Amino acid sequence: MFKHLLVTLDGTPRSEAVIPHAIDIAHSMNAQVTLLRVIDTTASDWGERGAIGKSPSDAVIRSACIDQAVAYLERIAAQLRTSRITTHIAVKEGSAAKQIVAAAKDADADAIAMATHSRRGINRLMFGSVAEEVLHESNLPVLLIRAA
Repeated sequence: MFKHLLVTLDGTPRSEAVIPHAIDIAHSMNAQVTLLRVIDTTASDWGERGAIGKSPSDAVIRSACIDQAVAYLERIAAQLRTSRITTHIAVKEGSAAKQIVAAAKDADADAIAMATHSRRGINRLMFGSVAEEVLHESNLPVLLIRAA
């Protein structure tokens, strides 16, 4: 029985395929949900002439990305709260798989739920699989929903 489910979202409609399943699980087990959005705010430290450091606009871009992620998660959280599910949000920065595993630990989650984009072939080689990395890095049950 799960008491706390971490649901990962990447801001795309495909990632939201996990939401109905998370709602069903939360209702059936009286579990709370933490919605997580991991953003990559790393900016290049290299220009065409070498190391140039981060520009002052990087902080503005980073802040805008975080604000956008929070607004997105609050919109999704409102749906879950309407269904009477205790819902929290979290935004992390960095490597998606590592931050998902860390967020699950921080939230004291019993399981992780996420949609998989089902990349194959060259796309999988180039972009990897966050879902696969989470499966290997976490000792929690991971519910994978294939996004259409």
